[in-house]
Amino acid sequence: MNSSRNLFKFNKTILAILLFSFSSVLFGQNESTGDDIQQKKERKAKSSFKLSGGATFNDIKLDSDSDVTSGATLGYNLGISYKRGRFFYYEVGARINSRSFDLEDTGDQSINKLKVSAIDVPLTGGVNLTSFADRLVGVRLFLSAVPSFTTGKKVDEVGLEDDDIQSVMFYGQAGLGIDIAFFFIESGFNFGVDNLVKNIENESIKSIPNQIFVNLGFRF
Repeated sequence: MNSSRNLFKFNKTILAILLFSFSSVLFGQNESTGDDIQQKKERKAKSSFKLSGGATFNDIKLDSDSDVTSGATLGYNLGISYKRGRFFYYEVGARINSRSFDLEDTGDQSINKLKVSAIDVPLTGGVNLTSFADRLVGVRLFLSAVPSFTTGKKVDEVGLEDDDIQSVMFYGQAGLGIDIAFFFIESGFNFGVDNLVKNIENESIKSIPNQIFVNLGFRF
C-alpha cells in the first residue's frame, strides 16, 4: 500500500515538472514571437521605399525687359527614394526630371522649345501630421534641398549651345503628401536658386527655372 502511494506521489511530481517545463517553453516562444512581430511592425512603420512618377509644369523667370517670355510647359519626372521616421522624417532619393520650356519671342510671336533633362537628388525633411496612423493614412509637409545634375540638353531652337546651360543646378522644394495604405500622392513647388543659362559675354541674364509637380506612387 505504501509502495503504491509513494509511486503515485512520484508520478504526480514528475507530471508537475513536465507541465511546468512545457508551459515555460511555450510562454517563452510566444513572448519571443510577439516581440519579433512588434519589432517588425516598428521597423515597417519607420522605414519605407517609395517609387513615384508624375507630371510637371515648368517655366523660367526671365528679365522683365527681355523680348522673350515663358509659359507653363508640361514635363515629367520618375523617382525612387528611401524614407525613415514617424512624426519627423527624412528622405533621400533620386529622380529623372525632364523639363521643357516654351519661349515666345514677343517680336514675331514665334515659340521655341528649350529642353533640359537632369538627375535630381532631393534631400528631404518633413513632418507627418498623422503619424499615429502612418500605415493607414498620412498627411505630410516637407522641404527639400535638391542638387540637380544635367544629363541632356536641346537648345538649338533658342539659339544657344550646350555649353551655355549649367551642368549643375540647385533647387529648393516644398510640398504636401497624402498617404493612403501603400499609395501616395505628392504635390509641390520646385524653385531654382541659380540661372539655368550661364552668363554670356559677361552679361547677367536672368533665367531662373521653376516647376510645379504632381506625383503618384506607392511605398513598400
